[in-house]
Amino acid sequence: MDDRVGLERAARSNSERFTFRDDGFAISPGPFFDAQEVEVIAEHARRVLNGQYETGVAPRTNSGGPEIDKHPSYIEASMAHDADDVLAQAIRKPLIAEWAAKVSGAKRVKIWGASIMLKYPGGEAKTIVGWHQDQFYLDRIISGPSINIWIALSDVYSDSGPVRFIPRSHLWGRKYETRFFDSDVEKQKRQIDVPEGETWEEIEAVLPAGWASAHHAETLHGSSANYSGKPRLNLLINAGIDDFTVLPGSYFATRVDDDRAAPVIYSVPA
Repeated sequence: MDDRVGLERAARSNSERFTFRDDGFAISPGPFFDAQEVEVIAEHARRVLNGQYETGVAPRTNSGGPEIDKHPSYIEASMAHDADDVLAQAIRKPLIAEWAAKVSGAKRVKIWGASIMLKYPGGEAKTIVGWHQDQFYLDRIISGPSINIWIALSDVYSDSGPVRFIPRSHLWGRKYETRFFDSDVEKQKRQIDVPEGETWEEIEAVLPAGWASAHHAETLHGSSANYSGKPRLNLLINAGIDDFTVLPGSYFATRVDDDRAAPVIYSVPA
């Protein structure tokens, strides 16, 4: 795939082929942000990752910072919308909320966290995200159903380090011990028991900038290294659906009633 027309064609094909319910992930049928909006949001995301906080409030974490030449090859900022009004507005986009509700069947969608992530080019192993299920981490944070929404803020080609999903893995009834920060994905695959009658198929969520994917908490996913010549930038929205609850004792429980940090972005009238 060497052009944006092909990129859009592949994303649209995946959107038509896979569903959140049956496959554990979905691809948006088109962009949620136009080119101009993407440019603005991406610029504000880079500012936050570079330690520039327009609100005067730092993100919860930021592995980037003002010394850009010292950035690791993979950086992210958690609760980045605390630091920037453009990002705070982006996570509330009604089109995103409506799509998340539609693919998941949710009657209520509430954000409990959000992050921005950047993979620098160069193909370093540190930009590999190992095969994992979000549920392993979510068990310490929330109780109940959830959805994670991954929005491309740059064109994500096959060599950009796209997210890869294993269709139907959310239905396997397995809890795997593989982890996010383990870059030895071939070793991980040998440790993952695929149930009888199921197959291991890796689907690359290639996305034009502004498009999105959404996945179930028990879907196996990871991402390859960024071998392209450009940084891969994205926004990740963590949301609970319907009657989910944030567990007491976690950082996110302290923010759950803060409308800026954790807004309800979709709700069916009673």
